[in-house]
Amino acid sequence: MTDKVKELRKSKGLTQKEFADILGININTVAQAESYRQNYTIKLLRKISEKFNVPMRWFFDEPGDLDDTGVYKILDRFDYKKKTKVKEIVERLDKAEIDDIDVIIQLLDKLTRK
Repeated sequence: MTDKVKELRKSKGLTQKEFADILGININTVAQAESYRQNYTIKLLRKISEKFNVPMRWFFDEPGDLDDTGVYKILDRFDYKKKTKVKEIVERLDKAEIDDIDVIIQLLDKLTRK
């Protein structure tokens, strides 16, 4: 988990201090976690998850490179309203059948060719 937080920080090009400032925590918390002297709390992981648009489960899943799909980079470019709509779409897709998802992809292909 600590390695994933460090990977996230580095992928954003942030120093430990910049990362700590964004989260409103002391740099020592980041430094100690990255040197395996203490763990991040669930509360802090939740805050990191929210600030950087990373699902909580990503911290605990086995290997998962942030750049595997580029989804996080795409989401970073969205404004709040668009992120909210994308979240709603993803939540609905979670309940959809694979054939329905294929139809949605075809529709998106047509819409984005404009």
